[in-house]
Amino acid sequence: MQSIKEVKETIKKFWNMNEDQFDKEMMDYIDGVSKKAIDNEHFKEEAKELRQLLSDLKDIPLKKVETNIDEEFKRRIVKKTSKKQRSVRRIWPYFAAAASILIVFFIFIRDRSFESDYQKLKTNTDKLGFIYNLNQEQLSSNDINWLKNEIKNENNPNIKVTILDLLSNYESKLDKEFFNALEVETTPTVLMALLNIVENSNHVEYEEELLALSERKGLDITVRQKADEILSIQ
Repeated sequence: MQSIKEVKETIKKFWNMNEDQFDKEMMDYIDGVSKKAIDNEHFKEEAKELRQLLSDLKDIPLKKVETNIDEEFKRRIVKKTSKKQRSVRRIWPYFAAAASILIVFFIFIRDRSFESDYQKLKTNTDKLGFIYNLNQEQLSSNDINWLKNEIKNENNPNIKVTILDLLSNYESKLDKEFFNALEVETTPTVLMALLNIVENSNHVEYEEELLALSERKGLDITVRQKADEILSIQ
């Protein structure tokens, strides 16, 4: 085997050669290495195959590609590329149409109120969960109006309280009619949820409703105290 120094010298020698000299010297060098390796039993068969391969490579004639073949190859490449471009141009209107349909679909979904989905629910547990999850949504005016009416129609106090807690996030969009619920509501927990919204509201006059509530016979003591507290800071 050659030492590292000998390998370096060989590489240096090849580096300064022109292309033809390099090819010849490299082949001869490898051929010489294979002659040494053939004396080693371990590499005997491999060396024979290598020498035969080198011999075959040396005998292969170098021939330039014929002009007509070269031109045909280029023509096929250009034709294939142009076909792909035409295919893209042909398909593009369908992509545009599909995108337009998707945009319309998502606008429809976004503008649709949540009422229709809510009306499909059968159990109070599902309704409570649905309303609670609406805290993650940005409600439209239609959604708020629906929830205001739902308070009037709903009999379950827990659902009413959950709706009121949700509407407290939209206090500025609640009108005088909404606060009139103070006059007709009787369930203490629902009244307390209503009063929490009233306490944070500054855009609606509700003094008369609070006075009427405070004077109501049989009113829950906690509700009365809350109503009086709000009236005292007016």
